[in-house]
Amino acid sequence: MPTRPLAADPWLKTHLGARALGLRAALAVPHDVFSTQRIDEGTLLLLAHLPPCEPGEVLDLGCGYGALGLPVAARHPRARVEMVDRDLLAVAWAEQNARALGLANAEIHPSLGYRDLARTPGGPPRAYDWILCNVPARIGAPFVAHLCAGGRARLAPGGEVRLVVIRDLAPLVAAVAAAHGWPLAEGAAGPRHQVLALPAPAARRLEPLAPEPADLYLRDTVEVAGLALERPFDLGGDDPRRLDHGLPVLLDVLPRQAPQRVLCFRAGYGALPLVARTRWPGAEVVTVERDLLGAEFLRRNAARVGLDGARLELRMAAHVPDALRPDERFDLALGELSPAAGERVAHAELAALARHLEPGGQALCLAVEKLAREWLGRDRALPVSLQRLIARQGYVVVRVGREKRARS
Repeated sequence: MPTRPLAADPWLKTHLGARALGLRAALAVPHDVFSTQRIDEGTLLLLAHLPPCEPGEVLDLGCGYGALGLPVAARHPRARVEMVDRDLLAVAWAEQNARALGLANAEIHPSLGYRDLARTPGGPPRAYDWILCNVPARIGAPFVAHLCAGGRARLAPGGEVRLVVIRDLAPLVAAVAAAHGWPLAEGAAGPRHQVLALPAPAARRLEPLAPEPADLYLRDTVEVAGLALERPFDLGGDDPRRLDHGLPVLLDVLPRQAPQRVLCFRAGYGALPLVARTRWPGAEVVTVERDLLGAEFLRRNAARVGLDGARLELRMAAHVPDALRPDERFDLALGELSPAAGERVAHAELAALARHLEPGGQALCLAVEKLAREWLGRDRALPVSLQRLIARQGYVVVRVGREKRARS
């Protein structure tokens, strides 16, 4: 994440007070990640009911902006606390918070589940005394089984996997544990959450092979513009209204003339870039994604429909503008404004898109109509030209051009 003054960063939403394990600090919180209104009560419940032993190696799986792992790192300065998340935006802000707090023992990097964990130099995977996770609410049994089995396989002798789950998910975790004969212990319970614990096995087994992401996350298959695309669980921004009503509005206004270079942002599991590759076979399509899960399913879907060749480039970045070279230009940009990211982010992204358009190029952005009126109204001073192309069923497509002119 490029260094920029925090107060001027459009992604900054707020600061939340972290008061746990003796840490008294304010964490910088970006838009569009988990638990931005307050530190999640499940996280606080887990922080209040950690294992009693003194840890040497800790893994915070799904660290977000650091509300769980950073208090643990502050409380146990001699421990190495590895914090991972599949969302590059969360990782960037957890790193920023760790630097602000001076926590040199927090090691933060992206990982899709256990796939990209640190390893001892030249040796086996590291063994952890604690593996901590605030389990996503929207997840299926295959991921729960992998979370538990993979965690136990990575524990040091006497170690423990300690989870916090919403109460509706606790029976599923218990059923998975019972089916495998794992000794699941039920711990503290809050109004909406429960703490669960799994001890290390008697003998540490070799690290199991990581399953294919589709085996863990696959939710269903959906059709977009004639393409059958696999869709994962727990990938934000894909509610039924968006799929059934939002995307068709954007697809209806795609230009007939083939562009040479297309930029797709907020690509998710690949709908927009794969439609672009299908509609304009000769175009070069660059797609920007920040979620490792979305990237895995984009690659998988591209291979399934035979569009994973040289004309489809995937770039990973926490922020869309950071993925683009200063001199890079596109004939067409396609994407969506995120309701959760807010007005300042929308303005920053639109300005960045305009900077990277060829003369005569355009960006077509899908937005919720109500938010587009609030964020992009006539009283907003924006250094780009905007034109409403179509509005239907609560969505609007806005055309963005390079030069400012009167809006329609």
